[in-house]
Amino acid sequence: MSFIQIIVLALVQGVTEFLPISSSGHLVLGSWLFNWPDQGLFFDAAVHVGTLVAVLVYFRREWIQLVTGLTANQLVEVDNVGGSIRARVLAVLIIAGTVPLVVFGPFIKDALESDFRDPTAVGWLLIGTALMFAAGEFVSKKLNNRVYGIDAMKAPQGFTIGLIQTLAVFPGISRSGVTMIAGMALGLSRESAARFSMLLATPAIAGAGVLVALDAFDSSENVDLRAAVLGAIISAITAYFVIAGLLKLLRNGSFRPFIVYCAVAGVAVVIARATGA
Repeated sequence: MSFIQIIVLALVQGVTEFLPISSSGHLVLGSWLFNWPDQGLFFDAAVHVGTLVAVLVYFRREWIQLVTGLTANQLVEVDNVGGSIRARVLAVLIIAGTVPLVVFGPFIKDALESDFRDPTAVGWLLIGTALMFAAGEFVSKKLNNRVYGIDAMKAPQGFTIGLIQTLAVFPGISRSGVTMIAGMALGLSRESAARFSMLLATPAIAGAGVLVALDAFDSSENVDLRAAVLGAIISAITAYFVIAGLLKLLRNGSFRPFIVYCAVAGVAVVIARATGA
């Protein structure tokens, strides 16, 4: 991999992992757009580790409170306005949201990844992501003020969000996007849906990184440790600032910019591929 390819793809992963625009899809599109050789599964695993470090560091307070508070079932602060939840309850919510991905994710991934790791498929799935965002915005407006925080969630709601999360094995479907939309559709406030999505991201990204790393070793591909380490560092730093910016944006903003981006990018890719690009 060239130095430029390492930097660009690491930045793409760092920016798109938590923005609701699909990191896996953009890694596919990045290599296609610049006519680069496939970066390989090991590099994908490394930049996933980078974004995992970013979300762990950003939510370090919540994770420390969760781990240390499990025995005594102490409170964990889960938002910026004093909302809190029992450590064991939060652990149950995260586990409930992770179970569907653990059970169904590997089967869906094995069956579909080879067919959908293609720019045309990614383009269509980005269009689908835009439509899901638009539906989520519509439902959110219909709910008006009938919203709640993570502290009011129940295990079935966590499981439902986790079930929707399995769609993200398709490159082009945003993991953070579908989990935020699912949370909002179930009545979570916009910021609470984003925060739960990012807490749920920790086991999801860790699991994805492990699976991709195992696939990389099984494929006997040449491993470029320099590229992997540099990519992980760049993606970690980038993702940290993206998380902070996204949470700030969603307190008073909406998904409209992401709806427009996914729709325009998806249409552009589909047209480009149809015309032989």
